[in-house]
Amino acid sequence: SLLLGPILGLYCRAYGGYPLDYVWTAGPPWFILWLLNFTMIYAVIAQFAAPVKMNMPHPVILLLFGAFLSAAFYGAAVGVPEVWSSLGNMVMWKFGIGLYVPFFTAGIIAGRNDWMKSVEEMETWCVWMLRTIVVGFWILMFLEAGSGIIPIPGVNIDAGVLENLLPPIYAVPMTLTLIQFFHQYFNGTPPSKIAKSAGAAAYTVYIIHPLIYNVWIIAFIAILKAAGVSIWWSQEQMFLYLTIDPATGAPSLLPGSYIWAGFLWTFFLTQLTVWPLAHYMRQLPVLNKIL
Repeated sequence: SLLLGPILGLYCRAYGGYPLDYVWTAGPPWFILWLLNFTMIYAVIAQFAAPVKMNMPHPVILLLFGAFLSAAFYGAAVGVPEVWSSLGNMVMWKFGIGLYVPFFTAGIIAGRNDWMKSVEEMETWCVWMLRTIVVGFWILMFLEAGSGIIPIPGVNIDAGVLENLLPPIYAVPMTLTLIQFFHQYFNGTPPSKIAKSAGAAAYTVYIIHPLIYNVWIIAFIAILKAAGVSIWWSQEQMFLYLTIDPATGAPSLLPGSYIWAGFLWTFFLTQLTVWPLAHYMRQLPVLNKIL
């Protein structure tokens, strides 16, 4: 937190021409710090609370629970004053109340009662139901995000309502689908070298990925500038960059094709670099003890 967040800010500020300041931000490790908080609270509660004995509910029941969490998420989103939403460096308490605390609790109950066995033995129809739901949510999120940047004819999604309802009801089927999918296709015995290396590197990838994808964003901006595209950096909204409309001389969004090209460029090059880099970082002295 003391190193990665400020480094990210410094090199982005330097490229955008902003004043260079050391600004502390928690960065990705904020979540690790909160996991430590949850773990300490659990350790205290476990001293006097009886263990919960509970078989894994049917996935359909868990989906209904996800809908309940979405209601809690929405209530926290509209009910918690903005000044309190980041209390304790929580990245918005609507996520803490609607996702992190219940999912941490569910993880403890699942681990104590061997829910993994139920996921492994899930019926085929149930597996494909969950996969279909997840893909449906992907399409919905893609349309919402895409239409916010490039208007899509016939698509009019209330982004505010969607963003304040979707996360929990999406996270439940997504979590079950990912666990089942990786068990079915990647948990070979013995595991493949790639799968084993990727699993070991995932923690490091989580920590360093903002540093990597921002490098590729900067590289894409450099390519645009080399191709003669004017880039304008906002002084009111740091790191917001636009182009200049030659007809009016006013800042405007980049053409839609450039935005999509930038998305694909950043996504694929980040994946191709962050995983190998994380793998080899874990081999370095000291880091091999903590990553």
